[in-house]
Amino acid sequence: MTNDSSTPISDRASRTSERAIRLPLRTKLAYASGAAVESIISNSLNIFLLFYVTAVCGLSGGLAGAALAIGLVVDAVAEPLIGSISDGLQSRLGRRLPLMIIGLPVVVISFVLTFSLPADLSQTQLFLLLVALSTALRISLSVFNLPYIALGAELSDDYVERSKIAVWRWGTGVLGALVALAVGFTVFFKGADGLAQRAAYQPYAMTLTVAIIVLALISMRAVFATRNRQHAAPANKPGWIRSLVAEVIEVLSNRSFRLLFISALLFFTAQGVTSTLGLHANTYFWRLSSAQVQMVTLAFVLGLLLGAPIAGSIVALMEKRTALFASLCGLILAQGSPVTLRLLGWLPLEGQALAMTLAITTAIGGGLMTIAAVAFMSMMADAADEHELLFGARREGLYFAGWSFAGKAATGGGALISGLVLQTIAFPANLASKGVVAAALPASTTNWLGFFYGPGAAVLSLAGVLVVLWYPINRRMHAAIMAELARRRTEPAE
Repeated sequence: MTNDSSTPISDRASRTSERAIRLPLRTKLAYASGAAVESIISNSLNIFLLFYVTAVCGLSGGLAGAALAIGLVVDAVAEPLIGSISDGLQSRLGRRLPLMIIGLPVVVISFVLTFSLPADLSQTQLFLLLVALSTALRISLSVFNLPYIALGAELSDDYVERSKIAVWRWGTGVLGALVALAVGFTVFFKGADGLAQRAAYQPYAMTLTVAIIVLALISMRAVFATRNRQHAAPANKPGWIRSLVAEVIEVLSNRSFRLLFISALLFFTAQGVTSTLGLHANTYFWRLSSAQVQMVTLAFVLGLLLGAPIAGSIVALMEKRTALFASLCGLILAQGSPVTLRLLGWLPLEGQALAMTLAITTAIGGGLMTIAAVAFMSMMADAADEHELLFGARREGLYFAGWSFAGKAATGGGALISGLVLQTIAFPANLASKGVVAAALPASTTNWLGFFYGPGAAVLSLAGVLVVLWYPINRRMHAAIMAELARRRTEPAE
């Protein structure tokens, strides 16, 4: 077994001592502000982009799904390299901040351009442009976000404290999502045909860009201030190709990581289908008005936010695996039950009564999602500690790259599945720009749309949930891991 750092014992001990000090609340909040960057962009893309490029810009569902999937898959493949670079970077700014500085400008430029697609392009031209913009945006967002989330595992070694850090980060991310959706629905896309107004999308993206830049700068200042808590990068690292291959093989050798990765891959694929079909399902399956669609969509984000204050307490009181399993099971029921009941003819509600019912169930689902996310992120940090015990190396960047890889690849898969679903069920393109947002489609089309949005996606979610049951690390095991690591860190590196 080797130690991945050749830093002096005194430096390793100093960094360990820094992580033992509870992080001040103001620093937690400043660090957490960076979560809103990824959240604002991802929620804008997940909620509005597929609708924008298909119903507004006229790209076919199959090509739109393929274009978005390509960008996500290319990004997912690049993420292990980004994580490895972040783990091995040596800089006076620390090993996380330099990549964040590089990624931010490309993020904001490509985000605005994605919602500024030119009119009168052919299907091929629109497809190729969307592929290029989606790829640039996703990769640059990873360059910023992967080092950021990897740092979360380095701010504290305490089993409970890192869950609290995850809660603040998650809560701030949810606020970012709320801002993205509220600004969209109440300012730029308001009114019966608001989502059909092509000219509203570019100002929407430009407005959010201002918030993204401010929040990113606040977070980057906190990342710099906590650089002495970060584990030291290895002094001598081989060429990046050989290093990356070896590190990926090493990470995949950890059973705890593999279980979390597979679970995330399955679950995020299902969530990708649900989120990208959300506007279509609310508009055409449930036949909600624009105001009701906004209410239901924002209810989920509100649930995410309301779940944050209790998520940390729940994860601290019970085993993280138990909290994750229970919350994901509840989330599946909240997401899949209304559509299933409707298809069976057991949910006859219409209009405002239906919208209120859906808003309540989606809010409950949002709260459960928060608990699951906090547990998941904290479990990933614990698995990174186990990795150091097993292999003598810190791989936070690669671990969270794996988490992000699963999410991005699965979201890409979800977007591809959603696009193919729209094509397979003969869902017409360009409906919104033709002024038929509330058009009554054939029952077979709307029923299949509801099936894939609800119970169909729930089957994939359930498979991901079952994998979690084999995750081995509990509170007692983690305490033993940290005790052994503390002993090793007082010994000279080999």
